[in-house]
This record gives sequence, structure tokens and C-alpha cells, in this order.
Amino acid sequence: MLKSSLYKKFWSDGYIIIPNFLEKKDRDKIFFQLNQLLDISVNNKDLKFKNIDEKYLFLKNNNPKLKSHYYDLTKYCDSLISIASSDKFLKYAKLFLNSKTTFVDTPQIRIDHPDEKKHLPQHQELNQLSKDVITFWIPLVSVNKNNGGLYFRPKSHKLGHVIYKNSNLSAEKAGEGRMEIINKLFNQKDYKKFKSITPSLKPGDAVIFHSFIFHGTHPIRTNKMRWVYTSRYNSIHNAPYLKDEKASLRISYDANYNLIK
Repeated sequence: MLKSSLYKKFWSDGYIIIPNFLEKKDRDKIFFQLNQLLDISVNNKDLKFKNIDEKYLFLKNNNPKLKSHYYDLTKYCDSLISIASSDKFLKYAKLFLNSKTTFVDTPQIRIDHPDEKKHLPQHQELNQLSKDVITFWIPLVSVNKNNGGLYFRPKSHKLGHVIYKNSNLSAEKAGEGRMEIINKLFNQKDYKKFKSITPSLKPGDAVIFHSFIFHGTHPIRTNKMRWVYTSRYNSIHNAPYLKDEKASLRISYDANYNLIK
């Protein structure tokens, strides 16, 4: 697809899906490094694990504090950083942001397991460096509606920054109650046309979406863990920190993004 067509499609729908965007060699490198970190935290050569899921759950159950430390440090693995700043990723981010320069936010690995009842209610991506943000959401395992898949409302980015009860809180802090608020919001006459979809994704498939599109994740209803790579790219053209001496580095949750130019 031509660049102009990709650009138009992205801004028309608020997202685009590219199959096998993150190649197997890159996924293997990520898992190799995640395994290395786990070996250091588990620190027991006598234990044998069938896979990385088993190893992670062992650490979680036996040393939750070290599990948190492990989670915190995964984002600094060089594999994640090199992928986020690769020509392939930057090409799409710069195309959709229509800029030759972008701010690359810290890439992350999102790890979710069957015992964890929490899942992200739908929200918009706030508390970022600028108004326009492009997110790459790439599962490292197959995902769908039953095992923590991503669901979102196409074209809802056209609503701009939507302010509603508790929208000034992060999705984690707002909790499960936010989903009821969002459902009521999208049952209103002017919002009903924005229906949620849940694409079934294979390892490496990329969902690239705008920060204003309403999105969340389903709870995991299988015995499989979910490993997801994410990276974000911020526009340099509407970052308050560059223009306002009093601005904070990240735009606060209680700010009105619609007023940012």
C-alpha cells in the first residue's frame, strides 16, 4: 500500500493492523533476554522449567518483590530499545505523525497471567509527552478474546480527548468501575456508532493506533500467559514541555488535550 494510502487509512480508522510486523528473530531475541533476567532473579540452577511461563510464575509465587523488580527492569533490555528505534518502526511512526523527528517513549513488555483477574478497561492513552501519540501493540504470543486480546473502537479517535467521570485517572487507578462508565458513554446517541472489535492476532502482528482511540484488554480465560511488546512515539509539534516554561514533562491526566496546539 502506498504511503499516502496508509496515512489516510490510519487517520480515517485511528488504527492499522500489519501482520507479522515483528519478525520471529526479533521475538526470539526478546524472549532470550527475558529468560536471562529471570534466571538471575530465580537464582536456582537445580530447578527445571518447561517454558518461560512456568519460570515467571515460579518467581511470582515465591518472591513477588523480585518479580516486581524483574518486571521493572524488562523495559531496559537492549532488544526492546533497539527494536523501538529501528528504521522499520520509525518509518511508520514518522509517517503517521507526519514528521521527520519523533520522541520515542520507553518500550515495554506487558506480562499477564491467568491468575491475575485484572484487565485494562477501555481508555484513551493520556499522560504522554505530546497530544498526538502512536502506539505499537504487538503480542509475542497468539491473542484473542479469551486470552487477554486487545479490543478497541475504530474511529473513536475522531472524538478527540473525551472527558468523563474519572477520566483524570489512569486506567489502572480507575479500576473495573471505569468500564461501566465507558459502556454508558457509548450507549449515548452520538457515540453508539463506535462499536468495539477484538482482532485475533498471531505472534508478531502489530496493531498501530492513535492515543485517542478507546482501547482496553480482555481478561485471560485460558491457562496461557500473555506477553506483549509495546512502544510509543510522540509528536514533537504539540508537546507543551517545549513551549511552556511551567509545563510538566508529561501532560497530566486532568489536562484538556483538546486545547493543546
